[in-house]
Amino acid sequence: MRKSLLSIAVLSALTLPTLSHAEDAAAPVAAPAAAPAAPTPTWTFPSTISFVSDYIWHGQSQTWGKPALQAGIEADHASGFYAGLWGSNVSSHWLADANLETDWSVGFRNAFATDFKYDIGGTYVYYPSADFSKAPVFAYTSSKLNTVELYGNIGWKWLNFKVGYNPTKFYGWNTNNSGGPGVGANSPSFAGDTNAGVNAGGSTSGTYYYVASGSYDVVPGLNLAGEVGHQVIANSTGLDWTWYKVGATKSFDGGWAVNAFYTGTSGSSAYKNFASFDRATDSSSIDKSKLVIGLSKSF
Repeated sequence: MRKSLLSIAVLSALTLPTLSHAEDAAAPVAAPAAAPAAPTPTWTFPSTISFVSDYIWHGQSQTWGKPALQAGIEADHASGFYAGLWGSNVSSHWLADANLETDWSVGFRNAFATDFKYDIGGTYVYYPSADFSKAPVFAYTSSKLNTVELYGNIGWKWLNFKVGYNPTKFYGWNTNNSGGPGVGANSPSFAGDTNAGVNAGGSTSGTYYYVASGSYDVVPGLNLAGEVGHQVIANSTGLDWTWYKVGATKSFDGGWAVNAFYTGTSGSSAYKNFASFDRATDSSSIDKSKLVIGLSKSF
C-alpha cells in the first residue's frame, strides 16, 4: 500500500490437559502432557484507523496542509499473499476534483535466508470521479487522476530499499495540465516556474521513485524510523524532487499508537506557492517542511 498497515498480533487460547497420578502413592507424579500448539491461521485481517495532522506522501501534502482521517484493512494469507484497501480524504485544491483517495493493493511478501525479507506487488490508486476537466478555475481536457503503481521492496533486519514504477500516467499529469517549456497551458502548479513542467510531446508514463528507510525498536513500544527517497517524473523538466522523513512511534496496550515525524523536500521549486485548482485566490507550498503528528488504533 501507499500507505502500509500496522501489524496485529493474533492471540490463541491454550487448554491444559487434566493432570493424572499413578496408582502407587510412592511413584512420582506424572508430568503434564504438553499442550498442543495452536494452528497458524490461514487468513488474518489486520486493520487500522488513524487521524493525522496532514496527509504526507513523498514529502508532499495531499490535503493542502489540513488533517486527514485514514483507514485500511488487509487480507493476509499464510503463504505470504495479501490484498488490501486503504483510504484517506484528500484536497481538491491540489488534486483536481478529488476529495477521496482509495488504494487497492495486491502483493506477496515473505522472508528468506537469515533476516532477509521481500515484498512485491501493485496498487491501483483511485479517486472517485476526479478529472482535470472538472477543475473549475482552469480549462483542461479530460485526464483522470487514477494511476497504477508497481513496487518491489527488499529488507534486511531493520533496513529496507523500495522502488516504485508507474506504467500509467503519473496521476493524470500531461502537457495540458502540467505546463512545460514551449507549452502554452495555463497550469496553476508551475505558474511561478515557467521552465518546469511535462515536456511537449512527452508522457509521464514511466515515472518512478526509489527510497531507503530504516525502522528500529530502541525499547519495547518505542520505534524510531527514517527515510530518504527520490521521485523522477518521466519526460519532464524541473519536476523531480528528493524527500526525507524522520520520526518516532510510541505503541500502547490495546492497539493504540501515537507518532510524530518531520518531513521535507529538496530539488524542485515547482511546488512552491501552488495555485489551487478550484479556488483562484488560494495557493500553498505543497512540499513545505513540517512536523506531522498522528494517532492510530489497530484491530
